[in-house]
Amino acid sequence: MSRGQGFVVNGAYVSMTHPTTHYLQFLGIVPLAIGIAFYLTKTKKWPHFFSFQQNMSFKPRILFLSPLLLYLLIILIGNKGVHGSSIVDLVLILLTQTLVIAFVEEMVFRGFILNLLLAKSYKVAVLLSSFLFAFTHSLNMLSGQSVANTIFQILFAFVIGLVLALLIVNGQSIGVTIVFHGLNNLLQFTSPVEANDSLLINYTLLLFLSGYALYLWNRKSTLSVSHHQVSG
Repeated sequence: MSRGQGFVVNGAYVSMTHPTTHYLQFLGIVPLAIGIAFYLTKTKKWPHFFSFQQNMSFKPRILFLSPLLLYLLIILIGNKGVHGSSIVDLVLILLTQTLVIAFVEEMVFRGFILNLLLAKSYKVAVLLSSFLFAFTHSLNMLSGQSVANTIFQILFAFVIGLVLALLIVNGQSIGVTIVFHGLNNLLQFTSPVEANDSLLINYTLLLFLSGYALYLWNRKSTLSVSHHQVSG
């Protein structure tokens, strides 16, 4: 079974069975995470994916990534903090979401798929990898979620996919997208607020991320034109 097939099967299983224990929901992803880590170690490709390809000092890099930090802060404020049964539970959720879920999803979509498609063009790679990432969220309909909510989640996932893929093609480490993905999942998973109760915030965040994606897209286009002119 391929990485992609395993991820989809686990997603379908979770959507249909609703495991009550948080960690059982992602049990099927653990072998994928181990397999990817083994592959990166065996092929010595950790630096290829986890190194920063564009030199920036600390302060400019933080400024460059500040929209991600602001996005997480807005969600944190909207949720009125992080909610869990205990500190240990929250730590375990964070580790699961970051080292398993985010690691696998980012390596599959912003690692392997994005790199494979970059041979054609970065525009095709960014758009198609983001579309495939968003498509996996259609599995939520298996749990009985409404079509309208599912479509919004697919759109939201597509825009987030654009932002994260564009960060990679703009020279950032996949480690950045993994950490952001894990923290975002933690805040979403522990949120006491129902999705329907925060529509205004969700649409605002969608517009905010769309603006950031547009900035990253234009930045990459400008750098590509400049590089082409220098090479010429």
